[in-house]
Amino acid sequence: MVVVLAAVAGCGVGQRPSVKVVDPGLVAHGIAMERERQRGGFALGPYMVRDSAVRTEPVDPDGALAREDVRRPVTQQRAGLVLEASKTGRTWTSTCMMQRRAPTETDFQAVLDENGDEVAVECTASTKGTPPWRFHAQAPLSRNFVGQLWAEGAAAGEGGAGASGAGDGDDAPPPTAWPVEILTRATYFQRLERLERLLPVPVAQLRRDRKAVVSVLLGRPERAWVAEDLDALSTEAALALLLTLRLLPWELAE
Repeated sequence: MVVVLAAVAGCGVGQRPSVKVVDPGLVAHGIAMERERQRGGFALGPYMVRDSAVRTEPVDPDGALAREDVRRPVTQQRAGLVLEASKTGRTWTSTCMMQRRAPTETDFQAVLDENGDEVAVECTASTKGTPPWRFHAQAPLSRNFVGQLWAEGAAAGEGGAGASGAGDGDDAPPPTAWPVEILTRATYFQRLERLERLLPVPVAQLRRDRKAVVSVLLGRPERAWVAEDLDALSTEAALALLLTLRLLPWELAE
């Protein structure tokens, strides 16, 4: 038991650079939750997470990256979990599919010792009695990027403002989608020079009205922060989706 606890503590120390990029306002005033072992899964505050799984599968030729450039290698992974919310009694089933494509300048990325793969991620979380929630992101891993989170059928104004990246088609994020930052590196300044440092695990942050309301470390041990005034439905959907993202093989370094 001592060995296990020491290993978990060591993982927590290794996550410190990632924790430092979590929105300071959310850390100061939000609800912090950390993984607690439970039979059949783990608890994150009042939420039970179980049936977590991830697998590599044949590449869908109609996927976002596979259909764009058939000459570059593409892999595909699918992850899923179940999140139970004790306060509302809702059970969420969440799945994410990631396609990953090798960069055009592989040798250059190798010299930098970082992974410049491009990723496209599509996720869905559903629970009985409400429309499903969706997440979409597509970007290279060589920089921080923004995905979109929305509830299907949300009326204008219900999905937040200022989100970009909406496109055409039934599966495209609507203009009212909320932005989700995926932070893969931290920015700092040294002698007036702007530098970037690769994070040990990515950080996903949902923003509303320019304020972070949910933040999740996309690694283990699982940690999350939630704004106290965020409604229960949005909190549950966001946690289900972002916790599923953490199962995917991000592999930021070469």
